[in-house]
Amino acid sequence: MPYLDAVSVYVPEGTDSQGRPKHLATAASEMQSVHEMVENAARQIDGSALAAAADSLAASFHCGTLYQGEHFWPIQNSIQQSVLGRTSAGSATEIRQFCSGGLYGVMLADAVLQAGWAGDYAMVTGGDSIFYFDRHEYAASPATEGSLLGDSGFCALLNRTGGFARVISAAARSHNPSEGMMHGRPDGAIDDPTFPTLADWIDRWENYDRRGPGTVRDNAIASFRVAVATVTECYERAGLKPDDIDWFAPSFIEPSYVTDMLAKQTFLKPVPGLYEFATQFGHLTVSDFGVNLAHLMNNKIAKVGDLVMLFAAGNFVNCAAVLLRIEKEVTLPFNMLPGHRDSPERSLQRRRT
Repeated sequence: MPYLDAVSVYVPEGTDSQGRPKHLATAASEMQSVHEMVENAARQIDGSALAAAADSLAASFHCGTLYQGEHFWPIQNSIQQSVLGRTSAGSATEIRQFCSGGLYGVMLADAVLQAGWAGDYAMVTGGDSIFYFDRHEYAASPATEGSLLGDSGFCALLNRTGGFARVISAAARSHNPSEGMMHGRPDGAIDDPTFPTLADWIDRWENYDRRGPGTVRDNAIASFRVAVATVTECYERAGLKPDDIDWFAPSFIEPSYVTDMLAKQTFLKPVPGLYEFATQFGHLTVSDFGVNLAHLMNNKIAKVGDLVMLFAAGNFVNCAAVLLRIEKEVTLPFNMLPGHRDSPERSLQRRRT
């Protein structure tokens, strides 16, 4: 099984004109683009690792929650070139799996390397710049009961022969009954909503709840059961029992009782302090798994030999679980952690000189 060789997360620093953390800004003009954030995350990775990946890349995968980047051009091609510095490298593919896209990318990269594609490395990138609706209204709406979504970018490298964590198992499922939430036609039929601005995002959810009282609740229960089945399948297909898993690290989801219940239903042990740690940033969509790994590795919680279950859900429409075995104790780059050794800006300047 292939290995995770590097995982780096970048979150915009500072505050916006309203005094909010920059990654929670409301004005599009004050937000960084997905390109910028992914590139900043990549600059935090050791240059020799990126060079090795560029020389022997099987494939790269780029993900985002909704709108992902360039108009009329495949963003995954542009990001692959800007991160690796090559005009041509492995096959670049875009993933659209809501907030579970980061783990989906890891799963696909793992599968590509196992399948014997030419190249010893695969790269996964992702990020979100939430300019297309008001993230604060979304989090406050009773209909969405959503997490506060934060802007971020990540870059991860997988290696066929070695790394700090080995991929042991993976599982994923998709669940579609909630699609009506996104349909704007009175009859609820499939339509083409105004995008990427999607100004009536919250209204769509609230109208869906009014059209079919109880439907949102019923769909939530059904999709939660899908999440439980995904996590359970991930460790069972590896021939393991819940007691064999040392740590359960789900995406940051609010309200917190959702992940608490998921841990109970799957009989897994949550990582101590993870929820409190992640609360500082909010739900960083596709980058959450990288934040979780940084918390585990940089705080010396996960030790060599430990089994770590990562889980991500995109509105519980798509769920992904990846089981890792820690092979080395490392410090993962995340610019928001105290004592982070280098900023992307300083790293870029150093490479240019």
